[in-house]
Amino acid sequence: MRTLRFLILSSLLATAPLEAAEIAGRITDTETRVPIANAGVRVLNADLATKTDHRGEFYFSNLDAGTYTLAISHIAYHPVQRKISVTGTTGVVIGLTPRTYPLDDFPVIAEPFGAGDIQRNPAYATVIARESFAGRETTLPDVLAEATGVHVKRLGGLGAFSTISLRGSSANQVEVYLDGILLNAAFGGGVDLGNLPLAHVGQIEVYRGAGAGGNGMGGTVHVRTRRLQRRWRHGVRGSWGAFDTRLLSGVIAGARGASEFLVVADYAQSDNDFGFMDDNGTEYNAGDDVWSRRRNNDHRSINLLGKWRRALGENSGLSVHETMYWKVQGMPGISNNQSRNAQLDAFRTMTELTYENRALMNGMSTHQSFYVTHTGERFRDLDGEVGIGRQDNDYRTRTYGWRGRLQTVLLSRCNTTAAIGLRREAYVPTTRIRSVANFFDSRRWALTARAGVDVSLPGNVGVWSAGAEQRLIHSSFTGANPFDFSPLAPDSANTRNLTSVRTGVRLDLASHLAFKANAGRVFRIPSFFELFGDRGGVVGNVNLRPEYGFAWDGGVRYSDGTNTLELAFFDHRYEDLIQFVHTSQATSRPVNIGKARVYGLEITGQRRFGPRLELSGNYTFQDARDRSAIPYLAGNVLPNRPPHALFVRATARLGRWTLAYDYSLEDGSFLDQANRRRLSMRQIHNAGVKVDTGLRLQIGLDAKNISGAQIADTWGYPLPGRAFFVSVKTE
Repeated sequence: MRTLRFLILSSLLATAPLEAAEIAGRITDTETRVPIANAGVRVLNADLATKTDHRGEFYFSNLDAGTYTLAISHIAYHPVQRKISVTGTTGVVIGLTPRTYPLDDFPVIAEPFGAGDIQRNPAYATVIARESFAGRETTLPDVLAEATGVHVKRLGGLGAFSTISLRGSSANQVEVYLDGILLNAAFGGGVDLGNLPLAHVGQIEVYRGAGAGGNGMGGTVHVRTRRLQRRWRHGVRGSWGAFDTRLLSGVIAGARGASEFLVVADYAQSDNDFGFMDDNGTEYNAGDDVWSRRRNNDHRSINLLGKWRRALGENSGLSVHETMYWKVQGMPGISNNQSRNAQLDAFRTMTELTYENRALMNGMSTHQSFYVTHTGERFRDLDGEVGIGRQDNDYRTRTYGWRGRLQTVLLSRCNTTAAIGLRREAYVPTTRIRSVANFFDSRRWALTARAGVDVSLPGNVGVWSAGAEQRLIHSSFTGANPFDFSPLAPDSANTRNLTSVRTGVRLDLASHLAFKANAGRVFRIPSFFELFGDRGGVVGNVNLRPEYGFAWDGGVRYSDGTNTLELAFFDHRYEDLIQFVHTSQATSRPVNIGKARVYGLEITGQRRFGPRLELSGNYTFQDARDRSAIPYLAGNVLPNRPPHALFVRATARLGRWTLAYDYSLEDGSFLDQANRRRLSMRQIHNAGVKVDTGLRLQIGLDAKNISGAQIADTWGYPLPGRAFFVSVKTE
């Protein structure tokens, strides 16, 4: 019907008495015949450009009769150039052939991948677009916690330390990237998601398992900041709510000539003084429990994001990306012995310069990026309320890096990528009270080489993907070593040469139905803390072997645009896991004695009931067991790995009103390796309403943890109870 309507329209336009020539065109997928929206269309010899609408259609008017060259491009398809002779109004239908991309890196100056594009590849991935959270009162850790196979561990309140686990992995085993730059610090401890402002985020991609996307043992998370766009836009959003939480953000974006720019700024503040039930340090004696409030838990932060790009021709460009983050935060300590004055201040900046050419030669494209990151933290505990003794310490981490990538398509079916990167990271701790800092000055050089291939199978029945990565890593420390007298004393350097491999396949079984399977062997390099220890109770071990894992998954996915259902079985086996063991009454040392197996089932679904109602959700079952040789740990459930997790969201659109409700359930788990501290099952209810006033103004009301459930991810660090927030947005 749409094709017939398009041809009739073209015929009518062709008979109309026009003074100038016109082009009425339509872009479709050569495999599915589905219209392609947002495809770029340029008239090369007339300096005109546009994009296709949701019907895949485009239109150029006021042309002189003659021959024109149309250049059509879309990030998920092979580019096409077509010469056409134009007299009067000329109708044209052009088909694009899908192409596959390796998912470990994306072009910076191109538009980000959509969910449909990523699902063409074998990897099991969840794509979280900005539209799904832009109008909600939420944070990046909360958004990620809603995704399939994800577990987030939080210490409580806005901006609190938060880490992520995928398919039963540890936080150290998940790689997190911000616009392609690795955020995992060599010191270890996982990436603090609480330091990534959601106002800057344009899209989040969560890759589970060993599929393309990165080298994380459990999986990889890519956080993409908001993209540049040529149309001018500006907006402001503010909110206020429980615990005197105040958020304010603004964005301005536009273009001038060949340049595009984007600036996002946001401010966040909260007292985080929520109420909780204090057990007074006697977990099994409810008689002395008292209702208390979190104190010295305040948070203030300012964040800036700036992007600029200048086109250097039809297919190349130069871009600059800058982010800055400041935070001042109280450190409350455990719930039954809260501190009054301990504080953590943090500053982070990331600068990246990128050059990209998508038409280098013979269909090749190249991407070159240089970046510098700096993270500074100051921890002050002058009264010795948190940890051991009085502290006033600075921790500085600076990273310099270069990434280069060359990509080409061979024989129209084989997409190959070769990438190389060099990274230098330096960690420098200093102290203002003690004569010597607890930790060593440490440095790490990492040379990474990566190759990948994605092949469209004959008959367009699917795609086969494979990749390999080689990392040469050299770590060293300097400074006085207090363990010279001991045979356990760490050496000054450690070098490792590591290889990971992966492969995957997607087979189209029927219309809208596909089978996916992946397998791979990945690793985690020991952190500075594990290799070199500290100047106290932890003795480093440079003979540590990297943690290794073998992961595979398989399942089916059905998606017809209205209904989506995905089932995936996964099995991850980890070996040489690093455990800390006591070597004396006062010291411990990390050694490779751990093993673990995590297997389970993931179910993801979505159903649209017309344009007004949408229901989505996911369920994860996982059995995460310690398989180490330690008698009192063997067979135990890994800490903070709930066996059952369920999330459901319902959204209704009634005119200018949008209503949303979500429900999450986590089965009971354990807080410790010995399985002695049990975490009870939790159920959380959230709801929200948003109204578009029609005056470029949206007003929203969000209710969090409506039932007021008392929950915690870590003993002594309660999470907020019932909370309400009101927001206003203009754009």
